[in-house]
Amino acid sequence: MPYATGPREHRIHFRELGSRANPTLVLIQGLILDGRFWFDLPERLAADPETPWHVLVPDNRGVGRSDMPTRPWTMGDMADDVAAMLDAVGVRKAVVAGLSMGGMIAQQVALRHAERVTGLVLMATWPGLPHAKLPNLRTIGGLVGSSMMGGGDVESVARLILPDSELANAGELLSDWFRLMREQPPSRRTFLGQFGAIGTHSTGRRLEHITVPVQVVTGDEDRLVPARNSEILAAKIPRARLEVLPGVAHAIPLMDRRVVHRNAALLRG
Repeated sequence: MPYATGPREHRIHFRELGSRANPTLVLIQGLILDGRFWFDLPERLAADPETPWHVLVPDNRGVGRSDMPTRPWTMGDMADDVAAMLDAVGVRKAVVAGLSMGGMIAQQVALRHAERVTGLVLMATWPGLPHAKLPNLRTIGGLVGSSMMGGGDVESVARLILPDSELANAGELLSDWFRLMREQPPSRRTFLGQFGAIGTHSTGRRLEHITVPVQVVTGDEDRLVPARNSEILAAKIPRARLEVLPGVAHAIPLMDRRVVHRNAALLRG
């Protein structure tokens, strides 16, 4: 079980798949989710017959096997954790892909460690206030309620991350999600720590300094992080390209199993 040591001797657990001879792709998950919630995607990327990757999958602070900090932390701290992971495996540069909060971490990696990044895939994410568009109050309440209850129930989670057309299929689509939640429920402390980092995340005025190619992806039915946020990111990042997926909500990789393959391939060095 490999670990990297980040700021303040903080240990970050990560998985490594594929050959180090291939380009490296980092996959960063969202709020209260550890690396297991990429499901079989890391294996599929590492074994892709056309564009195989060297894949690194960290557990963010407070989830999985990574340490829980004793004091509040920032999105920048989590970006530094990613850089420490790259150091631990001797990787100089990588494509960084992040979903939701993971996309916020990815932005910070590109801003704080620009020399380590060859491209970004930013899925269902935002630049933070004051430039972002917030979800409605009902959605925020659903997010807090589900997260504080260790994952929530199927219906409440489905309304956060699935499009209307798939709500009837939520039990099947989210069965693996809830299985992992039951195996290792997130703590209230984890939610508060990560949510606090989200609240202080603000990159809008600095996005023009991201000079690598960036693929921004959103679903046009995303209630949790409205699609307008991806439009803002794409407009503010000089070399960004926007992809809007019709009939898709927040759980982009669940609805489009090739989304990371497709967008990361465009950034491959």
